[in-house]
Amino acid sequence: MRMDDWWGEIDDAILGYLASNGPAESRQIAAHLNISEGAVTSLLSILAPEGKIRIARVELHRE
Repeated sequence: MRMDDWWGEIDDAILGYLASNGPAESRQIAAHLNISEGAVTSLLSILAPEGKIRIARVELHRE
């Protein structure tokens, strides 16, 4: 599998998850795709400037 194919598949998987489930946290997407939350965050930061997704909320994490 070429790297371009992998990127396309993972992009499609993220977009498909969001289309089916609506807004989601990166940890939910990561769990669904069985990849790290950091990887999802990186991928989302690529998809946002391309206009494929909108990142709408950032919250302070409280333990």
